[in-house]
Amino acid sequence: MNPTPRSLEHPIIWVAVIAGTLGSIVLLNTIAWLTLPLVLAVVFYYLVEPLLQRMQLAGATPNQALGIFLGAAILVTAIASVTVLPAMLNGLSEFQNNLPDYWDRLQTVMRNNLLLLESKFHFAKKAKLAEAFQNQIDRFASTSGKEHIADVAIFLLHWLPSLLLVPFLAFFFLRDGAAVHRLVLRAVPNAFFEKTLILFDRLNRQMHAYFRGMLGLTLLDTITLGLGLWFLGHGPGIFGFRDAMILGLICAIFAWVPYIGSALGGLVAVATCAVKAPQAGWLMLAVIVLFLLVRMLDEFVYTPMTVGRALRMHPLITVMMIFTGGMLGGVYGLLLAMPLLGVFSVLGQMFGEIWFDPRLRARHQARILLEKQLASRDLEV
Repeated sequence: MNPTPRSLEHPIIWVAVIAGTLGSIVLLNTIAWLTLPLVLAVVFYYLVEPLLQRMQLAGATPNQALGIFLGAAILVTAIASVTVLPAMLNGLSEFQNNLPDYWDRLQTVMRNNLLLLESKFHFAKKAKLAEAFQNQIDRFASTSGKEHIADVAIFLLHWLPSLLLVPFLAFFFLRDGAAVHRLVLRAVPNAFFEKTLILFDRLNRQMHAYFRGMLGLTLLDTITLGLGLWFLGHGPGIFGFRDAMILGLICAIFAWVPYIGSALGGLVAVATCAVKAPQAGWLMLAVIVLFLLVRMLDEFVYTPMTVGRALRMHPLITVMMIFTGGMLGGVYGLLLAMPLLGVFSVLGQMFGEIWFDPRLRARHQARILLEKQLASRDLEV
């Protein structure tokens, strides 16, 4: 028996996978207003759907399981609206009121560090880094800064209605997901049906594993970073427990973008420390060390435990796809590059294992030939 060739080693499959990924990024970027709620709804579907399946195995009908879940979700949302939302709004209002002071502190810390760098290195003094930095800040504040603030406000007003689509889309995905699966499988020729059904189930399980793993990885990163920031900052009174955990969650969400996201999260944490404790240079250094340690934990402990190797790619392909996705789709390209590459890799593997299987192709060709013979007999009669 001839072994089936490994599909992803075929260059045509890889070209199709990369082309499909980049093409999807461009397409989704053009309809970004719909892309964000659609992606969030798909993530929500893959996280919730296993829970609904367990409820159905326990004896509930699909409609009863969905109704129970929606009732619980509405109850949790109502409780959060009464408790969590006011605290978030108060925190946002306080941040907005203190924003000018925070901005001045951050400028002072940056300027002092650049002056210290100039005092120790002749090339830095010759380049006048502190003066150049101050000139750029003044230019930003006087011209483009105001424009960016207006752009942010317009951006928030533009995306708010879009986010309202998330629960609507997620509801129909949960209710009609099985029907969509059956509709897709009906289009598969009979000779490929059994193999396609198996591979389709593999894709579904890998997507479930990926999103559950990402949720678990985010939770572990949030706890680790939050506790680390709280331990470093609670002594000087810089971080309360709640503030440290919120900052840890923000940095963990940034880490969804491989490599780049972790660096951005570290910059956010260092900037926060610079704002809250301008004189505590040791704290900024300690936060950098904390992020390096968490990055090592992600690579060697957390990721194998959660995401595993479901969508793990070669580092060269990962970096190239991230930067190419960012170039083509901006922020959306950065966020969607790896999940889309993983999906198209699995789809490419499915297609390759089916199409390059000589037995399946022979069965398909035999069926086509048989259908032609039957049609010819009908015409003769």
